[in-house]
Amino acid sequence: MKKEKHPLETINKWLDERGLAVLENVTTMPTYDEPYVSPNLVIALNQRGWVRADYDMQPIKYLAYDHAVVYPGHILTAYESSDDYLCTLLVISPRFLKILNQLHPKHYLFEFHLNSSFHMTKSQFETMLTCFKMLKNLSQLDHPERDEMLIMQMDITARIVRNCLRENGKEMIHKETAVQQLLSRFHEDVVKHYRESREVRFYAKLQNLTPKYFGTVIRDATGIGVGEWIANYVIIQAKFMLRHQSNLTIQQISNQLGFTEQTTFSRYFKTYAGMSPKEYRET
Repeated sequence: MKKEKHPLETINKWLDERGLAVLENVTTMPTYDEPYVSPNLVIALNQRGWVRADYDMQPIKYLAYDHAVVYPGHILTAYESSDDYLCTLLVISPRFLKILNQLHPKHYLFEFHLNSSFHMTKSQFETMLTCFKMLKNLSQLDHPERDEMLIMQMDITARIVRNCLRENGKEMIHKETAVQQLLSRFHEDVVKHYRESREVRFYAKLQNLTPKYFGTVIRDATGIGVGEWIANYVIIQAKFMLRHQSNLTIQQISNQLGFTEQTTFSRYFKTYAGMSPKEYRET
């Protein structure tokens, strides 16, 4: 049975033209029980209900009045949501995200990487919803200075987020431990190089560590071994492409994932997914 498209999968043309989009009255996640990897940055304001999910293979639960960020290239796997789940989504394209990063290198979207969600009071949440509505209105303008106005409103939104955190006794930026820094670098390396290498020693070398020590630190911190972590990420990317990019052949997907032969990719996929790419695509 063909699955109905989620709103996140139908706005790419708008994002290309406008830079960002605000989706209101969203009642479902992009997919359930399978990974979703967005090319865009997605910020969710959860108005009511809850969602249970994994973010980068770590369990998380988003509750009412939570502000949650899903970064481009990261993995969200939703398992279930309450019947009354309702949220508003702000989706920012890579093009517009790059502009924000260049003009505001200390922008909250980039500082908030370690903690992908935080809780707001009702009053704070309503203020954020107002900011999102303003962004939606500005994005719909046909005006030569639309991008400039959107950037100004994003800066206002960032200042409000910082103020909310201060009011709640929290700080946006906090000092990372050595292990947290290693985990951040490791994730960045996997996102950047997973097509190039799936070997533990490759990623250990990037951190100037021995494979054994590197593997011990990652397993102790996440409960998942380095090899399994890399394989999970590759398989998640493969599943996403097989499920959502039907215009690509399995050979093309194999090439994009960096496998020298389709047969090698098929063996790798079957080892970790328990079925062949073709079987997965047809389920």
